[in-house]
Amino acid sequence: MTHSITRRGLLRGGLACGVLPVLAGCGDMRLAAAPDAGGRDTALLLPLTGGAAGVGQNMARAASLVTLGDEGSAPRVHDTGDTAEGAAAAAKAALAAGAKILIGPLKADQTPAVLAVAGRVPVISFSNDDGLAAQGAFVMGVTPAQSVSTMFSYARAQGITKVAVVARPGPLGEATATAARQIGAAGGIEVTAVLLGEPGGSLALNGAQAVFLPDGGKALAGFARALKGVQLLGSVQWGVADIAGDANLAGAWFAAPPPDLFLPFADRFQAAFGEAPGVVAGLGHDAALLAVGLGNGRGLTRKGITRAAGFTGVLGGFRFLASGRCQRDLSVLTLNGGALSVLAEVTGT
Repeated sequence: MTHSITRRGLLRGGLACGVLPVLAGCGDMRLAAAPDAGGRDTALLLPLTGGAAGVGQNMARAASLVTLGDEGSAPRVHDTGDTAEGAAAAAKAALAAGAKILIGPLKADQTPAVLAVAGRVPVISFSNDDGLAAQGAFVMGVTPAQSVSTMFSYARAQGITKVAVVARPGPLGEATATAARQIGAAGGIEVTAVLLGEPGGSLALNGAQAVFLPDGGKALAGFARALKGVQLLGSVQWGVADIAGDANLAGAWFAAPPPDLFLPFADRFQAAFGEAPGVVAGLGHDAALLAVGLGNGRGLTRKGITRAAGFTGVLGGFRFLASGRCQRDLSVLTLNGGALSVLAEVTGT
């Protein structure tokens, strides 16, 4: 079933168990405040200065929208800057202030430095690098594999069995290619080609019925111009602004947070700060929600983080595995004639 929505006419009924469950079980993942709700024992490690300051400040702003009334306080925010040394210093300051969970840093290359000083204190990284789980971090960022799993599940249900991956060179493209091969092999989809290059090159798709394009922005527009007559699949890196005015992307399917959860948050953020938030800002909001859900002290443990019920934030339902990896519930969206529609909800990616 396709549900049409607008900014003001959102889907009703909240987050449902998906019509395309990747893993069995949904459970009640709505985030409720713990009896001793608050975030004073949780620290957010964010870049408030340096090259990523704009991103970090928006994440902190998003976290500030989680209001606790008179029952608690928001998580403290510590500035990591851009460097591993800055992240380690921020973690040390947070631990000295009594933090029992560290949420951050933003970047993958800062996370090992935080893990090195955290000791037994759990670290939830905002990075989308799943490899950090093997080093001891919980990985909260929306990973390439989660986008691939969402889109391949939906595409396979529509009868698509051959997909090519087209992306710019770099970590996103390489991680997407790896995930596509693994997830495709397990789910009955053949990856006919992996093409890593800049927009404008020749594209030999080798009989693909669909093309997965993980990049957003100008790269997405460039690749889309070269692809005609093939179904386009997209990642959480896409945004409605990327595709709204691009006729080459009409009818494309892409992974995204559930709009009935994300759009009300986006409206509140816009009203408070005068600009639209991105998905990364939503991570900051959901980190504060997680702190509220776990409370002060008693729930701030690895057991609390990996609770079976999981959590639900503005980016959808999510749950951490003991391995450190995160499972997410994402939607499949399409945009035609300016109308955004939800094609499916996919759980447990």
